Amino acid sequence: MNRTPTPCRRPAALLLAVVLMLLAGVATPAATAQESAVNLRPQWTVGQTARYQFWTESKKEETAELQGQSETGITIYTNEGQVTWRVDEIAADGSAVCTMSLDTMKVTITPPEGEAVSVDSANPNGEIPVFDTLLAAMVNNKLKVYVKVDGSIDRVEGVDAMKQAAGDDSADSIPDEIDFIETASELATLIAAPAAAGAGDTWRSQNTWALEDILPGALNIETMADFDTTFTLEQLGKVAGVPVAAVRFRSVMNVKADLSKLPDGVADVDLRVGESSARGELLFDLSRHETIARHDVQSYSVSLTVPLGQGLNLNATIKQTSTSQVMRLSEGQ
Repeated sequence: MNRTPTPCRRPAALLLAVVLMLLAGVATPAATAQESAVNLRPQWTVGQTARYQFWTESKKEETAELQGQSETGITIYTNEGQVTWRVDEIAADGSAVCTMSLDTMKVTITPPEGEAVSVDSANPNGEIPVFDTLLAAMVNNKLKVYVKVDGSIDRVEGVDAMKQAAGDDSADSIPDEIDFIETASELATLIAAPAAAGAGDTWRSQNTWALEDILPGALNIETMADFDTTFTLEQLGKVAGVPVAAVRFRSVMNVKADLSKLPDGVADVDLRVGESSARGELLFDLSRHETIARHDVQSYSVSLTVPLGQGLNLNATIKQTSTSQVMRLSEGQ
């Protein structure tokens, strides 16, 4: 992965350094201990807003071997931009309806050979019109998010409008609802959060998310992963006078692949899932009950053998590691 600092990443790195200090129990002038249990569920007000900056980098290493000859290539995908979260309605039981608006998005693909290619919603250059249309459809259509009492995401509405705006050429590239549910789950809320927790307490959440673009697209193999995540409230304290909770999370991942849609003429594929893991940490604002900063890392690998006929097999190994950061830039009301 590209670890070169950029203006986009420096603010997130600073806040996440504070997270790590809290988690390590390092005393700082801005952090003071609290003893009482806290409510980690949404306790929002109508009209409350938060604007976030996000950055995700996925490094995909592919090795193919045929007749004793092997070749390895690394592709890097980077997504970055800004998104706004707004609370629109609050029910009597504490559940909420929110709007998630993608303000800007830039996608950069760095192939194994050749120069990086970028598409930016804020500065469409017309070099790849299909991608410009895709990002415009995502930026210009807001999503309605239904949040449960415990911060988990019930559903997301508005994806169909995005697909319609993208048109026939780009609609299939718009993420599905489950992908936006995952995005919302990793933004402002703490999913499956308890109403009362103290330092050292844990809770679990079980979700199934899609794993996009792991396997060669020509094989038409869909991959999903079951995440059994344990959250730990590591420490309570204050940062710049704001009461915060430092939380770690670890996931047991079970990667699954659907081989029922292999192309005609492709014999059964032997697919084996290797090691997989997910972990991260976040800083949660206890005064506004929303995330300040989040960092997480996922890694997984799969190996497959594709029969080519006449006794020939293509052996491939795909390893993918994704690093994500989210940082709150501003808040309102």
